[in-house]
Amino acid sequence: MSKPLPPVPTLKVSERFSDEIQILPPSSQFDIEEPAEPTKRSKKGWPFRLAFFALATVAFASALDATSLSVALPIIAKGLGGTTLESFCAGVSFLLTSILFQPVHTALSDIFGRKQILYCCIVLFGVGSLIIGFSRDMKTLIAGRAVQGVGGGGLEALSEIILTDITTLAERPLYLGILSFVWAAGSAFGPLIGGMFAELVSWRWIAWINLPILIFPVVLVPLFLRLKTIPESLRTKFAKVDWIGIALFIPGLTLFALAITWAGSLYQWTSAGTVVPLVFGILLLIAFGVYEGYSKTPLLPYWLFTVPTRWGALLGAFLHGLVLYTVVFYVPIYFEGSLGLEPISGAITALPLSVGVSISAVATAFAIEYIRRYTWAAWSGWLLSTVGMGLFILYDSHTSVPNRVGLQVVAALGLGILFPGLGIPVQAASDELQAGIAMGTFVFARQLGAVIGVALGSGIFANKFAAEIKNVNLPGPLKGLADGYAAISMIPTLKTLDLPRVEKLVILDVYTDATRTVWITMTVISGIGLLTCFAIRELTLERTETGRQAFEG
Repeated sequence: MSKPLPPVPTLKVSERFSDEIQILPPSSQFDIEEPAEPTKRSKKGWPFRLAFFALATVAFASALDATSLSVALPIIAKGLGGTTLESFCAGVSFLLTSILFQPVHTALSDIFGRKQILYCCIVLFGVGSLIIGFSRDMKTLIAGRAVQGVGGGGLEALSEIILTDITTLAERPLYLGILSFVWAAGSAFGPLIGGMFAELVSWRWIAWINLPILIFPVVLVPLFLRLKTIPESLRTKFAKVDWIGIALFIPGLTLFALAITWAGSLYQWTSAGTVVPLVFGILLLIAFGVYEGYSKTPLLPYWLFTVPTRWGALLGAFLHGLVLYTVVFYVPIYFEGSLGLEPISGAITALPLSVGVSISAVATAFAIEYIRRYTWAAWSGWLLSTVGMGLFILYDSHTSVPNRVGLQVVAALGLGILFPGLGIPVQAASDELQAGIAMGTFVFARQLGAVIGVALGSGIFANKFAAEIKNVNLPGPLKGLADGYAAISMIPTLKTLDLPRVEKLVILDVYTDATRTVWITMTVISGIGLLTCFAIRELTLERTETGRQAFEG
């Protein structure tokens, strides 16, 4: 007879007699108890299913839009007469405004109500899409992209926060897995869909396609997303908003994120254009961190980082977003720059990554739902990601078609596993009154990692490219490649030139070496992610409490 599994620690749920978060001291946070019998699931009716479909739809729309526009930027900039600076701003404005407002949306939804803030975000996302679709110059497009990011960041965070409120921890792995699948699919398929619209129809459809998608949540949210209301006056709610925290956080993170994003591309690291915003941004964020210790309703409360399982998963989410977005961004660049594929062909060749991430995310959630344990997912996800990123180092300018496809599979499985493998520990380590803020912070950490990853990858790629290309005798039309940051934008020019095969292969090898440096860095970061698993403990999933704004369908 097989040996029984060891008992699973149970997180004690702290009682609250006020609106402020209270947690038990670290020494009493966890007690070892015999694992409860698997909790019987309640049957969900059509109102719940339609409400969940609306949440999945907004998550998909936001994730898709976050990655679909970047591949079309050269075509957009050419059509609208955009400068290098404007192209840069168009590329980063969505992610920047998204991460800036995610903690704000999370905090406001805790005060004013999830449904109300969600609907505001849907409207902002739709308005931003309209502005982009009808823009006649780059400045208008950038403004639309920023508005879209404000709404999109809220859609990503609130879809997971509301799911946390309307389900119990016992039944959440299944629904979180489906939502993770949708989010992963949107992020991974974004470049393919964006490239197809830009080349075959019009880049404007990258924005317009959001409007028919948003019809579903616009109709379903008011009709079927019935949540418990917060019985407080509007004056009381406004008094609870962390206005000082917001005033410190938004400009601080804006300056910090802009500095690290444009450092090395638009400005040198040592220039005033980088150093000044970086220093002021860090100072404002330090002031924000100090103030949050005194705020009664903080944007990022200290208790988020008091439980090892929770902060381990949050740090893991940051590293996961960093690696995932860098891979999604640079795999098509490798296929186009090193192998000379067209954008659509490159995106199709990257489908194993897209499909693998999506399938492994939902399969892992089903597995956790069945075996009722999750630490194995965090460990295996990071292990596979580390090995998979290491396999990417084997890519060169002569990689065969089977290897182009096969080498993506291991990394795709690992990165997909980490969606539920890190999200569920955050939930298990938080009581029903903490889970909403904890999940919103989890999404914020992943998106912050994405911004840092894109900036880090850009600097690594450009510096390596510039160091290698200076040894190459470039023809006149390709002299711009001497600036490593122009390497990606000049890929279309490289394809149109009729160069001798030997000369062209030398240049393609430089692209290969530059992307290989990115893969090496991501391998190391994935290894660091593996170390965060030591903080994640196995806690019970058999709790049956719903959140503060539970479903009333």
